[in-house]
Amino acid sequence: MAKTTRILIPSDFTVDSLHFVRQSIEESTADSIDIILVYGNKSSTSASELLGIGLEDQLETLQSESFLKACSGIYQRYKNRRLSIFADILGTDNSHYLQHYLRGQSVNEVIIPRDYTYKKKTRNFFNVANALRKVERQTRSTVSFKEQSNIGKREIGLIE
Repeated sequence: MAKTTRILIPSDFTVDSLHFVRQSIEESTADSIDIILVYGNKSSTSASELLGIGLEDQLETLQSESFLKACSGIYQRYKNRRLSIFADILGTDNSHYLQHYLRGQSVNEVIIPRDYTYKKKTRNFFNVANALRKVERQTRSTVSFKEQSNIGKREIGLIE
């Protein structure tokens, strides 16, 4: 049976942030890889926002056409690795919530981009990487936490 690795990577859903996806795929020895890209957006307390805006609506707003095309290109390039790429939005930076999220999503590895500046696309944005660093310090977990080199050293061109 093929080994599947589930990797969580903080993202701002920009093409530049996908460098860390490619790097993670290249470094993984797993036959099958699930990547979860997460954006931090604290939940609103506004009744109209809570009732009217679902996850899909938020993702549609945050993900540009170029980002989705780049994801598709990565998927095509690595399809022999049985790759899946998912996007999610975390509504809190609470450490206990994040620990439960990692466990509930069966995450094996957390990749924390080093020296990457996230684009703040929403009013309630929070830096997921910083929140995950706190979780790493506070818990003994079966999840492996790794920092990846900064974007300045990335290869040019996500789609070939």
